[in-house]
Amino acid sequence: SRFCSPTVQDCCSSNPGRASQVLLHYSTATCVVLTYRPPAFSATSKMWGVRSLRSAHAAVGATAAATATAANLPWGDSHGRGRAPQLPCCGRNAVVMPARCEGSAGTQLKDIAKELLIPAIQYTELHGLLYAAKDSAGDASLASQCPVAMLPFQIPARAFHEVVALSPHWNQLVDAVARDLPWLYATLETAATADPFTARLIEVSKQVHAEGLRQPLMLGIHRSDYMLHEPSSEAVPRFLQVELNTIASSMASHSVNTRSVHHYMLGRYGSGEDSIAVGIRENFGVKSGKELLERLPENRALQQIPAAIARAHRAYSAPGSAVLFVVQEDERNFADQRWIEYALWEGHEVPVIRKSLSQLRREASMDASGRLRLAGGQEVSVVYFRAGYSPDDYPGEAEWEARLLLERSLAIKCPSVDYQLVGAKKVQQALAHPGAVERFVGSGTAAKLRTCFAGLWGLGPGEEDEAKIIEMACKDPEAYVLKPQREGGGNNFYGKDVATKLKELSAKERGAYILMQRILPKPQTSIMTRAGTVQVMPSLSEFGFYSVYLGDGRRSYLSEHAGHLVRTKAEGVDEGGVAAGYAVISSPFLVK
Repeated sequence: SRFCSPTVQDCCSSNPGRASQVLLHYSTATCVVLTYRPPAFSATSKMWGVRSLRSAHAAVGATAAATATAANLPWGDSHGRGRAPQLPCCGRNAVVMPARCEGSAGTQLKDIAKELLIPAIQYTELHGLLYAAKDSAGDASLASQCPVAMLPFQIPARAFHEVVALSPHWNQLVDAVARDLPWLYATLETAATADPFTARLIEVSKQVHAEGLRQPLMLGIHRSDYMLHEPSSEAVPRFLQVELNTIASSMASHSVNTRSVHHYMLGRYGSGEDSIAVGIRENFGVKSGKELLERLPENRALQQIPAAIARAHRAYSAPGSAVLFVVQEDERNFADQRWIEYALWEGHEVPVIRKSLSQLRREASMDASGRLRLAGGQEVSVVYFRAGYSPDDYPGEAEWEARLLLERSLAIKCPSVDYQLVGAKKVQQALAHPGAVERFVGSGTAAKLRTCFAGLWGLGPGEEDEAKIIEMACKDPEAYVLKPQREGGGNNFYGKDVATKLKELSAKERGAYILMQRILPKPQTSIMTRAGTVQVMPSLSEFGFYSVYLGDGRRSYLSEHAGHLVRTKAEGVDEGGVAAGYAVISSPFLVK
């Protein structure tokens, strides 16, 4: 406790009867406090680990490691990097509270976190924010709470509304690029040479178009992801695009339900004059509970995304047909998908059937007119892919054969393989070239989209100035992110790993990657809940903005903004996927 402020000392000493072990891991500007409540408080024991957000000083790290060793607790990961030891915690009785040790704001939030943990996680679970348990073989009903922030994340209202207005423009760009196959194939040629997955998707696209595109209507459910670039206190915050997702743009249902959590938490506990209510209002800089709710923008993703799928279903116009959800086997993120399925039936009377690619290879067929049919003759109107974005979804030829069958059919695809290819990192980087966006959407729309472009550089054969940008990246790797042609989180390289990976790759292999400017957001303290525990720590957020589109290349039938998503992660954590275990879901709180 000599390393910590009285605030943290109080945190350690306030419940001496309940805490049997406390480890303080001091690093440059962070204290991590883990309290372990004995098994008597719960019938279930779990493991919980917290990784420090700063590189620990060597001497203190050694002391912490020695402490962990003496307590027979694991220290460090498989790469030898320091990690706070994992302590056995007791489910919902656990309190894991890392926080910077300075300032009253952190103290207020820690008090709020401890007081409101149980109401927050119970509201979360009772409103559908769930993941299936990792091992539910004996009980299919087993589930755990989806990781969510207890309170929303503050962002400038101006920046929020600016990127909302861009949604229809992204739709227009995706459709235009997908219809320009010579440009699309040429742009991806280098990446396809180095990346078999990209090459196979292009092969599917070429086969479909070689025999004639049966279904020109394409449905897009896109999500453009951004971070708020604020490299200095003097800089005006502005959103820079991280990536554009064109397949399996997930977390829409969870984002809507998280907004409900925050609306409840702010409305129920942000009014009144008790210390918790006052602390919440002070944290957000408002004077009343009413103003708290006014700053929480509506999120209609769970209305607009099902409505877009239903619109495509009606456009297909085949009585008795159904929408097909292509899903991964043993999908843990079932609730995010099921909410869309239920909304389709309850709001539009559109039935949904769920199948994996391997199941479709066995059960699906295409009749003489090109109509996609499942076992028993069930016709499919719309194919909605929640799988198929990763090589892991294609363990063998059977899955690729199923994908080709779906693409060749008359069913409307969401997305088509061409839309999926537009979401490749290489396409994102190529569109940053002068004149590229303008080729597809005109100079006025292009100028609006370019306001959120981060620096992007191509790699591999044929890329101009490759040697120069590699030299710059190796000299200052913290300023760049190295990205492969992959979706789903956990694939990028950051910091010194950028330089290491660049030196390992051959010229051909580099063609499967792009370099992107590293976006520098300003951290703010957040309360994050996961698996019944709570953490208070400096955090960063990534913001996703959904859009829906339906068109046939000649006419657009639907093009709208369709809601938003906030994913919050601890400062110092590079990746940002919720399902991948890096982040929690939050909501935007609009400030001036």
